Amino acid sequence: MRNEVIELVIRMDKEPELASEEEVRDARSKATAALVHYLETYKSDKTSDSKHALMGPVGKLLPRITTTGDINWESVKGYVLSIHKNLQAPRGVSPDAAIRLDEAVAALEHLRTLLPPTKWLKTVEDIDDEVFFGLYKGHLIGQRKGIQKKFHEWLKANSSLDEVNALLPEDEQYASIEDIEDPFSVPDELGGILKRYWDYYKKKKKEGKK
Repeated sequence: MRNEVIELVIRMDKEPELASEEEVRDARSKATAALVHYLETYKSDKTSDSKHALMGPVGKLLPRITTTGDINWESVKGYVLSIHKNLQAPRGVSPDAAIRLDEAVAALEHLRTLLPPTKWLKTVEDIDDEVFFGLYKGHLIGQRKGIQKKFHEWLKANSSLDEVNALLPEDEQYASIEDIEDPFSVPDELGGILKRYWDYYKKKKKEGKK
């Protein structure tokens, strides 16, 4: 294994550069963004934030192009659409999804022309990690926004902006309830209000409602 790694490093050092670092960086960024854009059309299992669930069909696409040999890009698109269709049965694949996949694969195909074979393999591996990070970050932000929305709804029904601001220094008061952070980020002065909210949340969760 050690000899194989050394050989790969030597091969990468000997391979001629086909494009500037800036060109490669720009093309790689566009390919990553295009894959994330495509995955916006894929409805993952919202109960899971695993890599398998979030990556969906792209999790099958990237291994398919992890090769130094020739790639049939049209075949790749057909394969991924088939995976997408099966994962979302009976909903299927929208025309927009097919268009976005076409754009993502075109971006990957262009990136491939800028890289020597072994650097291509490493780049695909990096793109896999970058896409997952972007999706996972978006997933967490979406969850946080959902929690913040529920907190705001509770404040409007069970408290008031005046009650909140009465607990804060004048220069830290809020202009509206919508400006208040999620319940994980509010100032310590709102501890009493926050306790009431979490008591309410736990009660609703116990009843099967959130």
